[in-house]
Amino acid sequence: MADSLSFLNINVHTDRRCLARVASFGFETGKITFLLGESGIGKSLLSKVYMGIMPPGRLAIEVNGKPYDHHLAQARRSSRLRDGFFVFQEPSSHFNPMRTIGRQLSEGQLGRLGRGAENTILRAFWPDKNIAESLLNVYPKPYRPSGGEKQRLLLAMAFKKIALYQKKKSAGDALFIFDEPSGSLDNAARNRFLDELITRYRQKPFTAVVITHDYTIVSHLSRHYAGLADEVAWMELLRDTEEGSLLLKPFPHHSFEAWLASLAPVRSQLDHSGLEILRLKSGMSIWKRRFAFLDARGREVDFTLKRGEATYIKAASGVGKTTVAKVIMGLLTAEQAVLTILNRPVPETGKRAYYARHIWGKQATMVFQHADEALNGELTVEEVFKVLSSKRTVNRQKIMRRLREWFGDRIPDSFLHRPVKYLSGGQKQRLNLLRGFVQNTDILILDEPLNGLDLKSADLVIKKIQERQRDGKAILIISHNEDIMEKIIPGENIFYLEAGSGASKKDGGSVPSLHAGP
Repeated sequence: MADSLSFLNINVHTDRRCLARVASFGFETGKITFLLGESGIGKSLLSKVYMGIMPPGRLAIEVNGKPYDHHLAQARRSSRLRDGFFVFQEPSSHFNPMRTIGRQLSEGQLGRLGRGAENTILRAFWPDKNIAESLLNVYPKPYRPSGGEKQRLLLAMAFKKIALYQKKKSAGDALFIFDEPSGSLDNAARNRFLDELITRYRQKPFTAVVITHDYTIVSHLSRHYAGLADEVAWMELLRDTEEGSLLLKPFPHHSFEAWLASLAPVRSQLDHSGLEILRLKSGMSIWKRRFAFLDARGREVDFTLKRGEATYIKAASGVGKTTVAKVIMGLLTAEQAVLTILNRPVPETGKRAYYARHIWGKQATMVFQHADEALNGELTVEEVFKVLSSKRTVNRQKIMRRLREWFGDRIPDSFLHRPVKYLSGGQKQRLNLLRGFVQNTDILILDEPLNGLDLKSADLVIKKIQERQRDGKAILIISHNEDIMEKIIPGENIFYLEAGSGASKKDGGSVPSLHAGP
């Protein structure tokens, strides 16, 4: 490990169960590897073991049949690992709330890079340099910087380390691992990251790994970097038949483009399809921000849902798409909102009682973005469905039939008794979605439904969404997977969201620019 990046046999387990076991795990030296696979399958865990940054003693880890301490000693002697950097999935865990952002950007080795080079890197992520500079004196707090800002700041740290490596005259290599770098970014910010990564790589190659479940990255690279094919590796971590056993296999990235090209909108053929089922008047106000809905021509319009149709709200990260959905579901109270559901105006007073009596689980259901926040990890899979019934009972045969539709025929009956906390991220997301689908309400709101899923699972979810459309249900989708959503949702059902005091009616012309207000 000290002299080369090899492929390792890694086994990670607790006293009770195997967490991840893979016979050959590693990355090609001098290439940019995109490591795909469902959330929680073990991509991050194995990568941390590989780079030697997993704290010893927390888990039982073996590398090439030897205790983890042996691999850890080798990793600490590796110059390519010392010169590298690991961008953690949750940037908040990286920042010290007792030091300003600016100070943390220049700590340790990062301080060797001049301020001019740092400004160049910051401008790659913030075209408006005033926004970046305003963050440098901020002490990290839960609400400031935002999740997307923290993500970009951590990426800036990694690119400072890349710049330092590239200044070295030696011909050695360095390993840079980016764990879900676009998790809190909209597509535009994600693409700026990819562009900067490839620009730096072309200046002086290094080994880079991008851990992600965002398969739409394939589309961006195919459109803009077709000539980079020999320098890019596509890999996917998959489950083997044995519990906890994983396989690292090449991912045929062209299959994603073929699958994407095969997608198309569907419409219900029922007599009542196309009838309006919900209307939210544009100009809703909450937290002193005005929310406007625009059509593709930039004209301000009311937001509507219709039977048998899927609708998509499109906006940059942080504008307020989920806020709008929560107002529709009565989970947030707007200062001003005119909302009609099934031709009945939602009252301004007694709203919670109204939603409990008429809406929640009866006319509308919302599937939240983060399964960990939506599901109680202490419950078993069976108990997740029991809480939906007033009698706290379920038809086990029916539930197992639905589970096998979503999880595969090999799911054993004992899966019902598995605690939710022991499921992978992708399994939790499918369970989260299934819980919403089984309620079979006229309105189904899906917040980032493809979050954390592999391509096979994403294809299943889209098929289930389109089945509900054919049944005459109205579907509202919030998603950063623009390439996919624009394939399955017709343009007239795409609403552009703007927020802030500057959100106002457009006179027409091109598709509106999306911003988060002042």
